[in-house]
Amino acid sequence: MKNLAVFIDSKSGQVAESSKRLLDFVSNWALEHGTSVFVYGFEPFSSELFNAYASIKQYTHIKIPDLVNHNQVIAPLLEDIHQKEIGQFFYVKTLLVDTMASSIANSLQIPLISNVLKVEKVAAGYQLTKSVFSGKATITTEIKGESFLIAFSKSFSIDLPGHVGNSTIIQSEITLEKDPQNILIENHPITGSIPLPDAAIVVGAGRGLKDPSNWAMVEDFAKELGAATACSKPVSDLNWRPHHEHVGQTGVKIAPKLYIACGISGAIQHLAGVNGSRKIVVINNDPEAPFFKHADYGIVGDVFDVLPRLLNKLKSH
Repeated sequence: MKNLAVFIDSKSGQVAESSKRLLDFVSNWALEHGTSVFVYGFEPFSSELFNAYASIKQYTHIKIPDLVNHNQVIAPLLEDIHQKEIGQFFYVKTLLVDTMASSIANSLQIPLISNVLKVEKVAAGYQLTKSVFSGKATITTEIKGESFLIAFSKSFSIDLPGHVGNSTIIQSEITLEKDPQNILIENHPITGSIPLPDAAIVVGAGRGLKDPSNWAMVEDFAKELGAATACSKPVSDLNWRPHHEHVGQTGVKIAPKLYIACGISGAIQHLAGVNGSRKIVVINNDPEAPFFKHADYGIVGDVFDVLPRLLNKLKSH
């Protein structure tokens, strides 16, 4: 069996929670199937971060001159992959890793399967459960062979023990070059305390807020919860909120522990971006709003009445 590679997502020295869950899964998977794990990331990390995983042999920091300019020449990475005899690649779907993975799949001529929720080893090869039709359904399929890339959905779940074993890993570094045909003209970083894809709690709001000036109460509520803020597509189209807050089929797809929707009717395009949430709370004054059919908890009421009362309750505790 070929060795495994894991691409981890991180920001400012912190590994994303979804990547930590993936490391737990892959470390156990490798021990069960008698293979080794090589981890790749885009920031330098201390070896101690990975020492609790017995099957992880090496962490490689991929240095990219400009993280915004994703189109990189990956020849050094491909050479490293060949040397380590890696055939299987696991990662949680992000824009940067997606771009890298598609280049790897094309160069090695191996399949790339996205939106995977679960993977199992079976006699004929590997059995995958994946999300389709923007999360409205799942399918189970099989792939044969020992080489593939699997992109897990952020909402994938595992039922395995945590850190297993103990090891001392090797550190290495690879530098990729910019594609000379791809020129970065401007860079406009998105600021914000909690990036939407990494947020454990998200508070979203829609046209039910009536005016952009009313967003202060949503932001205050989110701040009290330690949550990120989001919006529906019509709100971003009206320029009430920045486009990077747009959650939905054509926007950001999220999988927080808790999503609170305020004044959002629940169009299918919005549901496609939030159906990975573990719990959904809906606040809407229309008892027939479609969102209530998909909610774990619902509050029928005016958001201008309900949200301040919830905020006061949070502050009193």
